[in-house]
Amino acid sequence: MMRSTFFGLEIGLRSLRTQQRSLDVTSHNIANANTPGYTRQEAMMVTTSPYPVPALDGYIGAGQIGTGVQVSEIRRIRDRFLDYQMRSESKILGYWEAQQDALEKIEGIINEPSDSGLRAIMEDFWFALDELAKDPESLAARSLVLENGRSLADAFNHLDTQLSELINDLNRNLKVIIDDINSMAKQIADLNMQILKVELSGARANDLRDKRDLLVDQLAKAIDIKVVENENGTITVNVSGRALVQGESANELVVGNSDDYPEIYWQDDQSHSYPLTITGGTVRGIIDARGYKQGDGVAGFIPALRKQLDILAKGIAEKFNEIHREGAGLNGDTGLEFFVSKDGSGSINAGNIAVNQELLADPSKLAAASKTDIPTDDNPDDYENKKQLDDGTWYTWDKGDGSVALQLAKLKEARIITINTTQDQPFTPDDYYNAIIGELGVTAQQAYRMVENQELLVSQIENNRLAVSGVSLDEEMVNMIRFQHAYNAAARVITAMDEMIDLIINRMGLVGR
Repeated sequence: MMRSTFFGLEIGLRSLRTQQRSLDVTSHNIANANTPGYTRQEAMMVTTSPYPVPALDGYIGAGQIGTGVQVSEIRRIRDRFLDYQMRSESKILGYWEAQQDALEKIEGIINEPSDSGLRAIMEDFWFALDELAKDPESLAARSLVLENGRSLADAFNHLDTQLSELINDLNRNLKVIIDDINSMAKQIADLNMQILKVELSGARANDLRDKRDLLVDQLAKAIDIKVVENENGTITVNVSGRALVQGESANELVVGNSDDYPEIYWQDDQSHSYPLTITGGTVRGIIDARGYKQGDGVAGFIPALRKQLDILAKGIAEKFNEIHREGAGLNGDTGLEFFVSKDGSGSINAGNIAVNQELLADPSKLAAASKTDIPTDDNPDDYENKKQLDDGTWYTWDKGDGSVALQLAKLKEARIITINTTQDQPFTPDDYYNAIIGELGVTAQQAYRMVENQELLVSQIENNRLAVSGVSLDEEMVNMIRFQHAYNAAARVITAMDEMIDLIINRMGLVGR
């Protein structure tokens, strides 16, 4: 039994269509060789169902006569494991980039080493006290001490204010990133819907999937996520144990506005009772730098730095005041505080430390001399410089005495900074401040090193992914030539078949006419 006369034409036609579709895919790959997030596509060719030849005694089954070729699907060449690696490492990169950015700003605020930093201002203050000890009766030396003391207090105030403003700046950045996360979540949900509609028809929404994967990569860098692909082609993106994106719907995150350290909540948590636990990404990096609530206190790098500056300011002020109160000014004034709190609170810290206005108004009241009690059996009139205390006792002083000023100057090398009761021994002001700067430098260097390492690791993973999913123009040119030759060959087959049919129709049966 003969096959259909047009059977070969159909095979050739299928080959033409298949090679043409493959050329279209190759052209699409070449066009998007530099498109961010694009995944190389491939036309998957399969043989069409074979045609069994009917016969009286023969076996009727598959594989007797082939019927040609067709494109079964156009698939993306993508490795899910590399996607998982990329998103996992991008999360760490986002964290350290946020840390590095914050630490660079902190280094700019501290501004050490420099001629205008806190260390230089403290040095000027101690030097002025040394000069006062040499000439305690000099009003110029007294004014210099007070001005340098005010500069020291202003420097503490400025550092604390700048760090507080940096916290506010990081809070604003956090809100911007959360808005970006919400925007990306909505876009992913919209793409889920479009992909579902396309793939319900049996097609593959390759380009839409590329757009979605690119958004997921960006989202993974911003916040720690877990991605699950569903059977219908949509994905679910979970954050902190709850779906940020699920199918065609997207939930939103919000940043609280309660204080300097707002937490992140789901938008439908109106009472803000359940803050999210964020463990990675840019969001976590900002939170760790800015600070976060921990028990009854606040943890984080900036709060810790502010606390260290508070300890330094308080340690200097308390010991300085303790000595200054026991000394006497040019006119015998005693019991005065040198450093006070601007807000009137009893506790001095970096944010409120200030020089006593009474001293600034009258430098002669600055205590530089030692105060000596007059014995009760002595007559106060026998002493040139004398004053009576509120309890009725008398004391005397020497205007040319600079012993108290010398004691104050020696505080530079005194171990007066106590962090807690468990430390081995207190620090000197310079040693403690140097330790603060050293810790900042080490932490900043670690952040820089981690960013550098993660960028290298992410780059390597991206290169591996490009090796699998990226478009190679050389390879596509080879494919183009291959498909072009196959197309030309199929066209030649159809031409041959056409000639055979022409022979049968137009030339057979003419013999003997």
